[in-house]
Amino acid sequence: MTPFDTALRVQRREVDTVKVSISVEIETISTLNHQTRAHEIRMREERALAATVPIASDAWTLRMKAERARLDRQSQLAHGRLTHLRAQAVEAYGTMRAIEGAADRFKDEAERAAAGAEQAMIDDIAAAKLVVARRNAERSA
Repeated sequence: MTPFDTALRVQRREVDTVKVSISVEIETISTLNHQTRAHEIRMREERALAATVPIASDAWTLRMKAERARLDRQSQLAHGRLTHLRAQAVEAYGTMRAIEGAADRFKDEAERAAAGAEQAMIDDIAAAKLVVARRNAERSA
C-alpha cells in the first residue's frame, strides 16, 4: 500500500471512462457515416425517379439538403468531441503514469528503508555477539 493508491484508482477509473466515451463517439461517427451514405443513395434514387416523373420536387430537394446539412453538422460535432476526448485521454493517461511512477518510487524507498533497517539490526546483533565473545574470551584468559 502507498499513499498514492487511492489517487491511482481514481485516475484509472478516469482513463477507463474516457476510453468508453471515445468508443461511444466512434460508434456515433460510424452511425452518422452510415446514415450519410444511405442518404446519398436515397437522393440519387429519388433524383432518378424524379427525372422520369413530371412533378415538382423542390420542397423534397430542400428537405433532403437540410437533412444532409444536419448530418454533416452532427458529424463535425462528433469529430470535435472525439478530438477533445483523445486529448483528454492523453492527459489522463499521462497523469496515471505519473502517479504510478510516484507509487513505484514510494515502494522502492520503503523497501530500501526496510532492507537498511534489517541490515542495521543484523549488524547490531553481530556486534553484540562479538562483544559478548570478547568479554567471555577476556574472562577466560
